[in-house]
Amino acid sequence: MPTRAAVANAGVMMSVFHGAAGAGLVMAMMLAVTPPAAAGREVNANDVVRLLSGKAFRIQCVDGTQGHGQINRRGMVNVSYRRPSETQSESDHAVLRVRGSEICLAWTQFGGGGDGCYPVSEEAQGRYRLGSGPIWCDITTR
Repeated sequence: MPTRAAVANAGVMMSVFHGAAGAGLVMAMMLAVTPPAAAGREVNANDVVRLLSGKAFRIQCVDGTQGHGQINRRGMVNVSYRRPSETQSESDHAVLRVRGSEICLAWTQFGGGGDGCYPVSEEAQGRYRLGSGPIWCDITTR
């Protein structure tokens, strides 16, 4: 059973990426030259951040949270998201850093603020999963 802190960090991750994840023609061109990814293939977090930086993305989490966001050139993630039990959207921003194959996010207010690191994998071409096990969010370029 996940700890309360793990659930809170997962919620933060989901909120950030629920308002996020999309790229467009440049991303499609970049991905077109790479072979299709095997589901769940671990990828370099720096590469994913570089691909998403400056682009809009969609977020969809296992708990039903959905949204969109963007990573700016200074390493800040801005997201807008809606949880399945809520009628209104919320937004937040986080400082992003990379630690090996993990993306780390330091939220300002979501879930009371906090910092967490999440493994990143490529689930399909242009779709990346943050988190693992029963708690995760998918980020998809648009």
